[in-house]
Amino acid sequence: MNTNKRMMVHFLRMMRFDWAAIVVIAGWPLAANDTLATLGAGGLVPLKAAQIAMEREDLEISVHRITVRYVFRNNSDKDVEATVAFPLPELEGGLVEHVPLELPEKSKADFVDFEVTVAGKPVAAKMEVRAFHLGVDITDRLRFAGLPVSVIDEGFAAAVGKLSTQQHSQLEKDELLVSDDVGGEKRRYWANWNTRVQFYWTQRFPARGTVEVQHKYRPVVGGVYRVPGDSVASRIKPYCGSGVITRHPVRERQIRYILTTANNWSGPIRKFRLSVVADSPDDIVLTCMPGLKRIGPSRYEMARSDFRPDRKLDLEILQPAR
Repeated sequence: MNTNKRMMVHFLRMMRFDWAAIVVIAGWPLAANDTLATLGAGGLVPLKAAQIAMEREDLEISVHRITVRYVFRNNSDKDVEATVAFPLPELEGGLVEHVPLELPEKSKADFVDFEVTVAGKPVAAKMEVRAFHLGVDITDRLRFAGLPVSVIDEGFAAAVGKLSTQQHSQLEKDELLVSDDVGGEKRRYWANWNTRVQFYWTQRFPARGTVEVQHKYRPVVGGVYRVPGDSVASRIKPYCGSGVITRHPVRERQIRYILTTANNWSGPIRKFRLSVVADSPDDIVLTCMPGLKRIGPSRYEMARSDFRPDRKLDLEILQPAR
């Protein structure tokens, strides 16, 4: 195990309740745009689209729901049938165990209630779940041992209890199973790997035609409560909020979204619109994404043409503590 990862595990053990510090080290999970993919030996592998362009993307974000509407255009003279994939935020076992993440669904692999429609009709998307440790795919190893791949699987504890002594010892040695407890026969273990979940489906793009795709899901939201005197200024600096002053208790709500996977399609996004919907006119929306402006009491928007995203979208919403 490398030094950084070992220090991370040690820190999680020692600082179980100081989750704000943990976030600084580990970061929050992210969601991403759709991308073309192929099924390789290690699962879904992103592809660069040569014929399919993203004609339009409307991205609407709130702390309760993310909705993405796309219009794709096939610029070729032939129909194209391809796999379209949507990756969910990656979950790290240490964060799930020690940080109070707001997971919409806390025990199933589809922890965001993902829904996709094409031309207004529901699509039965397939789901790929894989596990990684130090960048190495350990999915088959976990399945061979009888362990769940997802770090939030509610059957994890029971599966650990069924391991043979030899299996258990080796998994501990490799630090795939980690315990906070110093001893005892009933010590509780947690999964020290990352789970990556992707939805995918086969999509037909008609020659010289367009396809409308929409999906919805419930975001993974980070954040803490802050009271006057807390270091709010340093926390909001990464969101370009240096001029914001808070005199009352606030709740930070953080959402991250990877826009750059849109660059896997042919050309730029011809028309891009981002909408952020706050819960209240008293909420403060912060982001370093240029061009986002308040257009209503609780709504913020930006619009771009021929947009090539060069960064992920980081949002911070400061809400009066309720």
